[in-house]
Parts: sequence; structure tokens; C-alpha cells
Amino acid sequence: MATGTGKTRVSAALVDVLMRAGLVKNVLFLADRIELVGQAKSAYGEYYPNWSLCNLCDNKHDTDARVVFSTYQTMINAIDVETGADGKPAFSAGHFDLIIVDEAHRSIFKKYKVIFDHFDALMVGLTATPRNEVDRNTYDFFQVQHGVPTYVYEYAQALNDNVLVPFVNVEAKTKFVDEGITYDDLSDEDKERYEEDFGDPDLDDEGDNADVPEHIDAAAINTYVMNPATVDTVLEDLHDNGIKTDGGERLGKTIIFAANQAHARYIVERYTARYPKEAAHGFIKTVLHSDDYAHSIISEFKRKPLPAITVSVDMMDTGVDVPDIVNLVFFKKVRSKIKFWQMIGRGTRLSADLDCVDSIDGEYVGKRRFKIFDYCGNFAFFREQTNPVEDKLSASVSERVFARKAQLIQALQTGEYASDSHIMQWRDELIQDLREQINSWDTAKVAVRAKREYVERYRQPHAFAALNDLNVRELVRELAPLAHCDETDVAALRFDALMYALMVESAAGRSTAAYVTKVRTIATRLHERMTIPQVSERRELINAIINDEQYLKTMPVSELEQIRLRLRGLIRFLADAGGRRVIITDLADPLIERSENEPFDITEHYEDYKLKVNRYINEHGDDPVIYKIRHNQPVNSADYSELERILVELLGTKEQYQAAYGNTPFGLLVRRIGRLDHAAAMEAFASFINTHTLNQAQISFLHMIVDYIERNGYLEPEQLSKPPFDRPRPIFKLFDNAQAMDLIMCIRKVESNALAPERP
Repeated sequence: MATGTGKTRVSAALVDVLMRAGLVKNVLFLADRIELVGQAKSAYGEYYPNWSLCNLCDNKHDTDARVVFSTYQTMINAIDVETGADGKPAFSAGHFDLIIVDEAHRSIFKKYKVIFDHFDALMVGLTATPRNEVDRNTYDFFQVQHGVPTYVYEYAQALNDNVLVPFVNVEAKTKFVDEGITYDDLSDEDKERYEEDFGDPDLDDEGDNADVPEHIDAAAINTYVMNPATVDTVLEDLHDNGIKTDGGERLGKTIIFAANQAHARYIVERYTARYPKEAAHGFIKTVLHSDDYAHSIISEFKRKPLPAITVSVDMMDTGVDVPDIVNLVFFKKVRSKIKFWQMIGRGTRLSADLDCVDSIDGEYVGKRRFKIFDYCGNFAFFREQTNPVEDKLSASVSERVFARKAQLIQALQTGEYASDSHIMQWRDELIQDLREQINSWDTAKVAVRAKREYVERYRQPHAFAALNDLNVRELVRELAPLAHCDETDVAALRFDALMYALMVESAAGRSTAAYVTKVRTIATRLHERMTIPQVSERRELINAIINDEQYLKTMPVSELEQIRLRLRGLIRFLADAGGRRVIITDLADPLIERSENEPFDITEHYEDYKLKVNRYINEHGDDPVIYKIRHNQPVNSADYSELERILVELLGTKEQYQAAYGNTPFGLLVRRIGRLDHAAAMEAFASFINTHTLNQAQISFLHMIVDYIERNGYLEPEQLSKPPFDRPRPIFKLFDNAQAMDLIMCIRKVESNALAPERP
């Protein structure tokens, strides 16, 4: 269901129906963020104030509540530690009768599958993501056909029903955001500023600007290169052309999606400089994970007039329901269509009493639309990329380290290394490390208990004697996700994962170029911090890595381990640096393109409609009208009206049916998909068989007709003159005229039983 159309309300109503029917007693509502859990509990409380509800993410736990709300990780922990009054586990396998999974498009079923394996319950998945973007694993999990959810209520349909509002898309480009900065394209004045900002005066002894880069890539703009003219162009467009409120006196509620935290803060800085009177009273604020009061600002944005503009990095992409939002600004590239639609969903909600002013209708009351300002080519990208690659769940650092060690243990068992006692000792240490981790896992915990078979197997030292590919697969897929290192220096742990990956590829004789490049980049950044004593102590090693491209590529795997040990403690000095320094330049950045309301497809593809029709007919064979058609029983007008309702109202629209099936009558489509019952097909020709004495060739021909009709639902008499029915002899040479006409009459009767009855 599209964002804003009431997924939570639908789920609550479903719970109510199932409870009143006596089919469900206890319900679990799962979401992946604390804010979404809180919102869902509040909504349920409004719909059904007399229900007992519990938010497990709060300090107060009521495990006997009828509906429990939780994040996935909190529920995993609760399964392990929560107990009831009798001291027994509070959440046994049979505790919940129904589990509602919010935002079920995400690949949560791999990461948190242990929850669903633990509970024996019905499950309902909710998502606002377009159905053709939902992860295939999600469809597999719910055991439904790919691309065909159980129920769909799409954005386009919601617009037709006036449940949501449409958007006006403004697509614009500045030269720098689209192409980057090219030195030769700049004016003489801007070239001078460019040289100051991007050159190194210590290297420019001869004044030839040899140190000045010829080009700054577009990816650097708004990432670590901030340019006032670039930001001002976007802010002026928003300020002058955005939808306003209060009789047009001020900009309506707006979210600006920024590239990173430095970019977000710079946007606020520029808005304050351009519009000081507005900004003086908290008109615009950042919403960042690093801000202590970020959640308070979100709350103010929802309930108070100010702030009117929030500049966010990831925190307001999803789960923020503010109906008064009338402007969205995409000042970052988004390459996940799921995320793109979630971000668009921030503006789709109705706001009946909102006073609006825009260039289309002037002043009016009641939100009619919202504006999207896209300065990073997102609409253009998704027009061209109909099937973009979606982000996948990444493994934790601990998981990656565990997996790489398992792979390294296998790589070091070959003959090349087996004769080296030092390497064998190192391999034994790696095995001991993994076994100690596995032995430390508490088998009483639900996540470990689910993998008990593998845990017990690899607790034994002999299991690592000679790992085959299946062993490594089990260690990586089944056990690595359980790993958790106690290392407090996460930066060092990330470096471990990188170095172990390099060692695995080196030991296996595969290309190490990608990993070597990453290590050399880290060494280069460390070289910039030689004033730190600990870094300076490793100067010789760092210089060797930087200056010799072959240094790491030709190094024995055991020496790579020594590099890991010598450098891992230094990586923390890079963590706070955030990579490159932010450069604030001041160059002219012309607007090169701007358009409004370019077409953008918000509808679903018709092949998905076909899949849904196929599934409905095959799964609803006992529906009265479908049963009649599949069993060759004549249908009446009421039956046909019901069939029409199913195909062009319940499952889609007349336009979708026309595009998918042309002028095929509804009944014949049902026959073609659902096929004709075998006994019904034989019965349709029983009178013909009983009336006429048939020879073997005629009987074979009749069986061919029955088989065809059974598989395809019906047969057009005109097809009898075409293959395969024209062999070995045509119908009128195989039968006499009377027999042939009787047979054709039977064929037409089968077809007519699936057609709409003629009106008197």
C-alpha cells in the first residue's frame, strides 16, 4: 500500500476481525526502527483504546499485553531474557498467534529469520514499496508469486480515489552538480580562486600551477567541495517557487535531503545568509544523527509551525508522517528506487485544512499537491534504469572478520603452506580463535539454538583439520552471522576485515588489486598525520606501502599479517577525520537546465496484473462463478457481473485488462487459465459418443479435441481446419456431415457456457 494510505490502520482492523472471530489472541507487531514502533503503538491506541498494548522498546514491559510492538533486535533479546510471573520464558513458540511485519520489502528475513522460525504464527507483511521493487526473498518468504503481493493499493489508485495528493516534479541541473568543475572552463577570476582553493602553495614554486587539478569530479560537489552559488541556486528556486502557506507569506513545510552532514550544515548556513530574517527564529534546522536534539526537532517539525524547513541526512527518508509537507528537495543522488519512493512518500499525505499558495491554483485551502525539486538527476535516472540494483544488507564487521578467518584457514591448508611450521602455527591460532568464539556462544539463546547443529560440529577441533568448500560455506553462512567481537576499536576491526580479505585472495592466488588499492589509500591518509607519534613510529612501513605499487602484491601472506598487526592500532586516527577536508570555494555555477512536470511513470507494469489474475483464478477454483466456468456449467448474468467485478475492479482496471488480454471474454480467460475439469470435458461429449458409432480414427480425433479443450479451456471451430486437427485427415473427411455438425455443436456449446448470456 502506498505511503499514507493506512497500512497500520488496515493491520489494526485485521487484528480486530481475527480477535473477534476467536482466531487470534496475542499479536506481535515488528518494525525496524524505534520511531516506527512508537508510531504504530500510538495508532493502535487511537483505534482501539481498550486494548492492552506494550512497546518492548520502552523500559516498562508488559509481556501479557494483547498486542506487543517491538524492533527485530529487541524481540530477539526478549525471547532470550524475558520471563513471565512463573519464571518461564515469556515468549514461547506459541505465544503469538499473528505476527505483523512492517516494511516487509526489506531483506529482514535473512538477518532476523530466527524470530519467524521461533514463533508458530500467522504472518502479515506490510510495505509501501512498489510491488516490482520488493525483494525476491520477501515473496519467497510469504510463499507468493514474485511481483504479485496478496493485496495491492498503489499510489496511482490512491490518487484516483483522492486518498493521496500528486506531485509536481521540478528537475534542474547546475553545471558543477552535473559535470563537475573543469579548470579550463572557468573565467579568469574563478581560475584564480580555484588555484587558491585546490592548489598546494608549497609545491607551486615556479608559478606554473602544476599542482592544480584539471578537473574536480561531480561526485565531489556537495560531498567535500561546497560552493555558495551551487547551494544558493537551489535555495532560491525553493524560496521563490516552492508552495507557500499563510497567504503566501512563508514557505510551507519542507524537507531538504542533503548528501552528508557537512552539506546539511552548509545548506543551513547559506539559507541563513540569504534569508537572515526568516532563519533568525529557527525557520530552518538540521536533523542529523550526530545532533543530540534531532528527535526533538522532528517532533517540533510535526507539531509546531517552526522549523518550517528541515535539512536531513537519512533521518527523515522514512517513517516521518507530516501531512503539511508541501516541498521536497532532492539535493543528493538516490540510486535505490525503494528509497526514492519512500522519500517521495513524505509529501503524499492529505492535509484538509492547510492554507496553500502556489503558481497553479493561487490561494486555496486543503493540500492539493506537493512539489519536488530534484537537482541531482534522480527522476532521469529512474526513467532510464527500470530495474536498478537495490542495496543489500551488509554483514557486520564481526561477521566479515569471522568469515574471512574461516576462508583463510582453508587457504592455508594447501601443500604450499603445510610445510611451513610458522604458517601452520598461525593457522592453529586462527582455528583456536574461531573455536573460542563458538564455544562462548550461549546455546540457550534463540539465535544460537537455531544453529545448534553447526555450533556443536565446529566446537570440535577435528572439524577444522581439512576444511572443504561445504565446511567453509557452513561457517560463513550459518555461524558468521552469530559472531560478535568484543573489540572496542571498531576502526581497527574494519582494517582487520580488509587485511584478512587481502590475505585470503593472496593465499588463493587470485587478484588482490582492489584490496591493495584500499590499503594504499589508508596508508596515504596515515602519511598525512605523521605529527602523531604512534603514526610516526610506522613511517618506514607506511612509506613503503605508498611508494612501491608492488610492495603488497608480492608480499608473502604471513608478512601481510604482520602489517595488519602493526597498522591496525593507527586506523583510529583516521576515524574522526571523515576522509577529505571540506573545501569551501566560491565559483560561478550556472543553471544549465530546468523543467517542470516531465512525465514520470507511477503505475505498475501490466505483466504483474497478469500474474495476479493467474494466481487468483488458480487459488479460487471454488468461487461459485469460477467453479461453474471450470466445470462447463452455464453462467447467468449475475455470475458474469461478479466475474467482471473480480477482473476489472478487485484485481485491476478495465484499462489493465484491455492491455493484458485485449477483447478476450472474461469467461474464456478463466477457462484458459484455470482449464476445464477433466470429468466436465468428457461429459460435454458424452451425448455425441452415445449417439454415434465411432471407429478408432474418429475416437482418436475426439480424444485430441477433448485434450485440447481440457488444456486450453475451449476450442474455436475455425481451428479444426488447422494443425493439429487437419491430420491425419480433416474433420469433414473423417466424419460424415451429420457427425461433423454434431461434434461442432458440442464444441460451440462448451465455449458458449463460458460466455456472457445473451440478453433477451
